[in-house]
Amino acid sequence: MKIDPILPIPVMAVICIILLVLKRKGVWNYIRQIIIVLLLFAINLRILVPTDKVNVVNTNIDVLFVIDNTISMLAEDYNGDDRRIDGVKEDVEYIMGEFEGARYGVATFTTEVNYLVPFTYEQDIATQAIEALDGQAKTTGNGTSLNTGYDALNQVLKPLYKSDDDEDDEEEIDVEEDPRIVVVFFISDGEITDGSKLKSFERVADYIDTGAVLGYGTRTGGKMKVRDIATWDDTSYLTYYDSNFNSVTAVSKIDEGNLEDIAADLGLNYYHMTKPSNARTVAADVMDNIETGQFTKSVEDRKGFAETYWIFAIALGVFLAYDFVVLRTKMGRER
Repeated sequence: MKIDPILPIPVMAVICIILLVLKRKGVWNYIRQIIIVLLLFAINLRILVPTDKVNVVNTNIDVLFVIDNTISMLAEDYNGDDRRIDGVKEDVEYIMGEFEGARYGVATFTTEVNYLVPFTYEQDIATQAIEALDGQAKTTGNGTSLNTGYDALNQVLKPLYKSDDDEDDEEEIDVEEDPRIVVVFFISDGEITDGSKLKSFERVADYIDTGAVLGYGTRTGGKMKVRDIATWDDTSYLTYYDSNFNSVTAVSKIDEGNLEDIAADLGLNYYHMTKPSNARTVAADVMDNIETGQFTKSVEDRKGFAETYWIFAIALGVFLAYDFVVLRTKMGRER
């Protein structure tokens, strides 16, 4: 069993206390009031119980998020002064909601590739992995190379979707028997800070059907609050010493040129993400790129968690209906 509260539990607890303080006259009336408040609290908890009969929608779409998790993604210039990585989390959650029934994969890149979530129908797993992203610590941030993003795409997609010119002996997937639609969202601010030159992404384009390159940040740039060590909670603005040995607060600026080059290599559209509403445009455009004939959907039962709120909602409805009848009767007598 698990819970998934609609409102935060402390907030709902305060609401329930206020409702109980407004005490009704009469013992039976107050008992009903207590029961109604408890039912409201239980509904808000969204108690989920394990079951083998969860009805789920599956599609033949694989959605891969490749996310830049370097220090620069902590810059505070998304939708005003929010962190870029927080904008990514909000936008990705919306995009996943638009691809109901897809399989989701999550890979991040810093100085190395981290394949966090292999393709899964469990959206919650992908969401939790993305929510945990918090950039690099100062001690591990040794410069950014977007070529590691290429490595992430190649590492995840090549074993699953092999092109005809692969030279190894591994068995290739029969596209006719397993026609998956591969959707890729490449997410970064486009900065290269390790002196490397951006390589071509064209080789991995063969593994991708559609998707988008999403750019975060502004030309003005933003400052970055970072942790000195990964396990620490305290943060401070990243600084460096200039040529005159003066301490300067570092500012990260988006490099749209690099992102546009990657988009061109992959055959995808580039979008500059500056506010939450951009995600709606991106999701709609990508869905439009999927041909209707390619898209399939099926419904099946599998293990998962079933909702129980409806049980408490029915009971709440009974008590509220009783209260309504009592109130109408009382009003009728007073006339």
